[in-house]
Amino acid sequence: MANVKSFMKKVAEQGKAAPPPDAKPEVASTPVRSGAAVAPSKADRRASDISDAIVPCHTRQEFAQEIRYHWNRSRKEFLSIGRYLNRAKEILPHGDFEAMIESDMPFSVETAFRFRAVAEAVDTGRLSLDVLPGAESVAYQIVTMTPDELERAKAQGLIRPDVTRRQLIDFKRSLRPPKDVTPNDRRRQLLADYARLRVRMAEIRDELRRDHGIDPEHDDHGRSGRTGVTIDVEAEDIGADAEDQER
Repeated sequence: MANVKSFMKKVAEQGKAAPPPDAKPEVASTPVRSGAAVAPSKADRRASDISDAIVPCHTRQEFAQEIRYHWNRSRKEFLSIGRYLNRAKEILPHGDFEAMIESDMPFSVETAFRFRAVAEAVDTGRLSLDVLPGAESVAYQIVTMTPDELERAKAQGLIRPDVTRRQLIDFKRSLRPPKDVTPNDRRRQLLADYARLRVRMAEIRDELRRDHGIDPEHDDHGRSGRTGVTIDVEAEDIGADAEDQER
């Protein structure tokens, strides 16, 4: 790993080497537009190829070392993106920042907002870099916590680099009481349950009639007129069967 990093450093230094004293500066025949793409140099491409190459590993320690290296690099990359976005927001004229996000960026406005929020939290000291998760979507779950939630999460050991997004979401839900259910919401829920159970009951009736010769809606006080088979099914058993089928 050390050899690879050393080689990358040498390549980068060669690419930035100053021209010899007798070299004449090249004058561009046409002006370069602001924001125009610049083709990478050979040194840049070599450095990129080396950076993205898979280093041969043979032991657990070697694999762990390489994975940690790229994990830390991914954290630095999305943090840098957030810092650039925050800086652009400060410098660009009104309207240019929003236009840049919508037209020039390979991610959505929502993702840009997460990048910015995480970078601001780190730069203001609200979130320490040494506990920053490796994905902006996970880090964002931390920076959107209230101060009290953040302290409780720290106490439970959830503020760490390897925490998952699901763990943070479940933690926040456990602290936040559910929203009050209005009568309209409850009515809609009951109607949906009723419609679902009606469909399931119709399916059960069809199966009983087709495969068992029993019609539960036209029996004689619990007995089928055609087969004489006793139907001894409690209402809660039918509901339980319907729930099992849903699962």
